[in-house]
Amino acid sequence: MAKAKVKKEGKNVQGHIRARLDYLQKAAVYLQNAQQNTAHQVISEETGNSAYAQNDLHSISNGKKGTQGTSGAKKTTEPMNNLSRVCVSHLRGVALKTQIRLPIALKRSVCKRCDTILAPGVNCSHEIENASRGGKKPWADILVVRCFVCGTEKRFPQTEKRGKKLVQRREESALQHEVAAANAEVEEAT
Repeated sequence: MAKAKVKKEGKNVQGHIRARLDYLQKAAVYLQNAQQNTAHQVISEETGNSAYAQNDLHSISNGKKGTQGTSGAKKTTEPMNNLSRVCVSHLRGVALKTQIRLPIALKRSVCKRCDTILAPGVNCSHEIENASRGGKKPWADILVVRCFVCGTEKRFPQTEKRGKKLVQRREESALQHEVAAANAEVEEAT
């Protein structure tokens, strides 16, 4: 009796899980952007310099009740504060349970402590540090991302090229010696 052949898994077996992860990421980005837009709306309504505030005044003067006041906008921002963070924590949980690796770009764009989506200049800062003497060693550059929400720092090395392995260095030096020997022979011949 021979064993039954086991079917190999296809390339897109976990497509539904990847679609779920993609949806959670897009939802988190959308909710965070919506939260920031409503926060800007509240600030601009308090100062009175916004088109939103002018539209509210226009609708009130036409006899319509304005649905967006400062108190209404504040009420909607309070529940939305953590929705994007919840989506990101679900995203991480699903990826962990299903053993799917998240893309590096996604991992680097999310704070690992407070699950906030990091947007440069909005809720995080990007700085390049070089701790070498005088900053002379370019391979010692480190990108430091600081989250303004929780204060966490993430550090990423910024090396463009990895150091070559010993075998590759020996091959290159052998080629250079051969080229130098060939050039010396050509000079002697002339």
